[in-house]
Amino acid sequence: MDAIATDVWQIKSPDLRMPGGIMLPLSATVLRLADRSLLVYSPIAFDDAAAAAIDAAGEVAHIVAPNRLHHMYAAAAKARWPRAALYAAPGVTDKQPQLAVDHVLGDGAAAPWGEAVALELIGGVPKLSEAVLLHRPSGTLVCADLFFNITRHKNLRTRLALKLTGVGGGGLAQSRQWRWMRKDRAAAQASAARILEWPIARLLPCHGDPIEIDAAGLAPHMTRLCGKRASG
Repeated sequence: MDAIATDVWQIKSPDLRMPGGIMLPLSATVLRLADRSLLVYSPIAFDDAAAAAIDAAGEVAHIVAPNRLHHMYAAAAKARWPRAALYAAPGVTDKQPQLAVDHVLGDGAAAPWGEAVALELIGGVPKLSEAVLLHRPSGTLVCADLFFNITRHKNLRTRLALKLTGVGGGGLAQSRQWRWMRKDRAAAQASAARILEWPIARLLPCHGDPIEIDAAGLAPHMTRLCGKRASG
């Protein structure tokens, strides 16, 4: 479990093996809240050693399946920490109907983890339906697929495949899938504006390395979601 900032950790998974020999880096994020409980964002296939490291940091109280693609290991995480509440982005249960979700994110209810962690459900892209978080005390923006920061490629096939989606350039990028899947540009722009109003100090993506960056630095990378340069 790698410490990223105070009360923020990244747990890396073995690369996700996809069809065609494509290898995608994957990680989960753990946030410790003001009450010392933990929030696990986009759980991976935790082994016993990783789970023990998490348990040493606090009690898992919240598990977040943040979009329609990042939900595969949510049931296993809930089984490992049965007292935790499971939150899912809209549409996750369409992909995994048997998943016992306690709360759907963005359903109008206030997030129960308190003001220290802000939530934005990205509008206008229902096929992805991603919820991103900001850990306010550290300024850490946590996302699943909103941004990639893949600095190393395991093989040529991976590099070429990621290049097709716009995230294979060896650094911070936003996938073209946001443009391809966007249905409501105004809603997407509004979400981007709210995110860029946050006091961001770093980005912690599920795919790739953390990066120290502020909202002004992120704005030029938000254009595939917005259709134009975003501003906060």
